[in-house]
Amino acid sequence: MELQALLLGSIGVVAETSDIQRRAYNRALAEAGLDWHWDDLQYRNLLKAPGGRRRLRRLSADAASALGDTEIEAIHTRKTEIACAEVIAQPVELRPGVAQLIDAALLRGVKVAFVTTTYLANIDAIALAAGDALPIDRFAGVFTVDDAKNPKPAPDIYQTALQRLGVPAGGAVAIEDSAASVASARAAGIYTLAFPGAFTLGQDF
Repeated sequence: MELQALLLGSIGVVAETSDIQRRAYNRALAEAGLDWHWDDLQYRNLLKAPGGRRRLRRLSADAASALGDTEIEAIHTRKTEIACAEVIAQPVELRPGVAQLIDAALLRGVKVAFVTTTYLANIDAIALAAGDALPIDRFAGVFTVDDAKNPKPAPDIYQTALQRLGVPAGGAVAIEDSAASVASARAAGIYTLAFPGAFTLGQDF
């Protein structure tokens, strides 16, 4: 079947932000008065399961200190603020080949969309940092955590994207950077390319 849609998964597909996110978590935790710290190895392991709030719940369970939903929400919101500010301030550049791939797809009339269970603020920050290299205004869709009942590795977000784009699974290609996210696209019946980043390279694809 002819390619109709290019689906870009996690924000890590387009830009290396994992270490920024890790440091932002640590700062938000410290600001909340929690003496918790994620080093590189811990964060790499945490990235095997998508979802920032789930990571905080896991940290809370490991530390035998139950954080309530309100506390988790506040820490996660603050983490997002810190990370987005750094992405814009640096500014973070797109990974090699990403801008060229997007340009090539758009030139050929292929629908390009973000299909991620992160928050829109993270996408907006990367788009602002990348400028014309990431033309979000030309994308056919931007699907986030608000568009899926269940997060990755469940296929919900991809099923929603295919439906709204009017594209069959066989007419799309997805690109993902983590094993769980690859599983999400594959569960939706989409041909998927793994493009691991620095923090997900060691995962079992």
